[in-house]
Amino acid sequence: MAKLSRACNIDDLAALARKRLPKGLYDYIERGAEDEVTLRENAESIKRVLIRPRAGVDVSQRDMTTSLFGVKQSMPVGIAVTGLASLLSYEGETSLARAAAAVGVPFMIGSSNFTAQADLKAVCGDLLWRQIYPPKNRDLLRHHLAKAKEAGINVLVVTMDLPVNANREYMHHNGFMPGAFTRRALGQVLAAPRWMFDTLVPYYRRGGFPEFADMPEGERRFLGGTFSWSAMADDFTWDDVKALRRAWSGVLVLKGLSTAEDAKTAAACGIDGIIVSNHGGRGLDGCVPSFAALPEVIDAVAPKVTVMVDGGFRRGADVLKAIAMGASAVFVGRATLYGLAAGGEPGVARALTIFREEIDRALALIGSPTLAELDRDQLQIPSYPS
Repeated sequence: MAKLSRACNIDDLAALARKRLPKGLYDYIERGAEDEVTLRENAESIKRVLIRPRAGVDVSQRDMTTSLFGVKQSMPVGIAVTGLASLLSYEGETSLARAAAAVGVPFMIGSSNFTAQADLKAVCGDLLWRQIYPPKNRDLLRHHLAKAKEAGINVLVVTMDLPVNANREYMHHNGFMPGAFTRRALGQVLAAPRWMFDTLVPYYRRGGFPEFADMPEGERRFLGGTFSWSAMADDFTWDDVKALRRAWSGVLVLKGLSTAEDAKTAAACGIDGIIVSNHGGRGLDGCVPSFAALPEVIDAVAPKVTVMVDGGFRRGADVLKAIAMGASAVFVGRATLYGLAAGGEPGVARALTIFREEIDRALALIGSPTLAELDRDQLQIPSYPS
């Protein structure tokens, strides 16, 4: 706890996480695909846009609250979907959910979750969002929709930018892959005794390694399972999106769009929201960074469609740049995982507190006491050769 309180920024939490986790598991959070060009550009594209602060403004009363799809939240930040959170810390998904609920921000749970979404819904209420990858097996897709409806989920997020598994070479080098641990990975686990005793041992004391809670019977094993559910739908098209829109009566968000063309097509399908994303640089390497893609998506479909963004955000001022660009919210994934790995629920709370404090401070320094007063006139956007 003392170390968490001394963490001044997200990078400090990352350093704590790196000391605690096995190398392969830390790399799973931190690294990207292939040459990691997009991973780097996600962050650097944000930094290249500079803020034009205003002076002489009364900023004594500041307000960063906002709402998404009719649900109020304390700041324009949400916790993005991140896989294997419960391997970073014992019952990590519950820790993320509790921290998100306490602060009042959305938490997006994936389909390979160890904690049932119904249990997380009891913690987060309408702040819990459900993300799914379109599976090759459409029966599995219908299963996921039924489970989400049963749990009372309102916001469904469908990831569109990973029709096949990405090439993450670091996983092969480490021998540390979902569902498979090589001898090299075992050595890394033994070199992280604190993580092993704080995370793995409690699972085994409780009766064994956790399973995927919301998968169909026979598909729930993490170690030694068939992983047939992981077959991506490389045949998932806009016709499937239209069918999904008809089948899902709640809020439908598409994640992983980066072009105006796709945004317009999505809007024509009747979706409610878009998260501009490239999978945190973990999918196609060399594609346009999320922040750079954000303006054209906003200009194409907002405000009819709610536009959000993720990828490379580690500072409160970075978040406000996206809001000034026209985004409704920013989702962070690695940042809260660093906190989770560093210190469980208190670590996640520390990450969210850092964002909250930085956003509040930046609002004052920019000269915009509310989010509504931010716009592109307050940004110096570099011009690129056509």
